[in-house]
Amino acid sequence: MKKIIILFAIFMIPVLSQAQIWDTFKIDSAVSVKLPKGFTKTETDKKYSLVAISSFGTILIFKIPDIPQVTPDIEKDRHLKNFYDDYIKSVKISSANALITGEEDKLIGEFKVKDFTLQIDTGSGILFRDFRILHANSATYTFEFLYQNIHKEYAIPERNKFFNSIEVNENLSRSDQYTIQSLNSDKPDNSKYLTWGIIVLILAGGLATILVLLKWGQRRNS
Repeated sequence: MKKIIILFAIFMIPVLSQAQIWDTFKIDSAVSVKLPKGFTKTETDKKYSLVAISSFGTILIFKIPDIPQVTPDIEKDRHLKNFYDDYIKSVKISSANALITGEEDKLIGEFKVKDFTLQIDTGSGILFRDFRILHANSATYTFEFLYQNIHKEYAIPERNKFFNSIEVNENLSRSDQYTIQSLNSDKPDNSKYLTWGIIVLILAGGLATILVLLKWGQRRNS
């Protein structure tokens, strides 16, 4: 009987994952994405955050508008590459005990994005935070998919579904990935500190979500 229950559970896992309904959601006029129903969002001072729960993972989305006085100049592709590289460096600084893997340049249509994974040992298992970073429309969009190693087999298809659903408005062009003008030529150092500060805020928000989810999981298991 026990074997039958286990086999039934294994069979039902992919079925339940496919049964979850995902709808297209517009973050703003420029970017949209598909999400499971029942997500929560917060928007203050043009900063945007969203949390959604899939069958085997957690989705986090952040939008941070450019700040004219301190946002790094992004006038060419090499500046955009440097911006993404600095983002990852900032994550490394903010997550000394974590491992960053899978750095990869990708495209959403003609728009350049950066993917990487932050691997965290929580003490009760490995937690993966898969990132996709997009700078466009005078803002930085951070997309994350969090999942535990034990659920990896079923979480990765959900992650791919999430990342592959990200779309940029067809009315935008590659030039919309650049900053509008030379914003901070007088204060280049401040831009770097601000970038790091933004990353710390993003990581803090993600950490708070992780702690809530871990507590929730412990309650379910107790």
